[in-house]
Amino acid sequence: MYRERLFARIGELTVRYATLEHQLQSLLDLLLAGDNELIGPFLIHELTLAVLLRKIKSVGRYRLQQNGEVLKDLEQALKHIEAIRDLRNLLMHGNWQIDENCPLCPVKVRDFKMKFEGGQWQETSETTFNEKKLTQLVARLEGMSNDVHRVIQRLQSP
Repeated sequence: MYRERLFARIGELTVRYATLEHQLQSLLDLLLAGDNELIGPFLIHELTLAVLLRKIKSVGRYRLQQNGEVLKDLEQALKHIEAIRDLRNLLMHGNWQIDENCPLCPVKVRDFKMKFEGGQWQETSETTFNEKKLTQLVARLEGMSNDVHRVIQRLQSP
């Protein structure tokens, strides 16, 4: 049963990240184009998360110069999302390892990016996820998604 709950959390995490990225695309579309239906499909929907965040920040600062409160909320939301960007990349691009002989063991995810850590270069890093850690991450993503949704609503209101 633990294993199924763990996989359910991983699935929920994937859906939350996808939802958040879609919201960010919609936000940039709103900031850039308003009601121009061509901007999103042709310019926004293929951006990486890092580029998407950078564009939203730049365009938001320009477009929201006169609305400091919304700009502050936007920048705070982007800061929180940026803080978990590496975990998103790990989820999508990491090497997931599940011990088939240990149904109660957490899953491990290896990242093969070169990193300078502790005064030396590391080829891989390993992150362990248990159900509690995944549940907390899902909750964080839900909060971030709610923050982005509120910013979008404020931009759409007259």
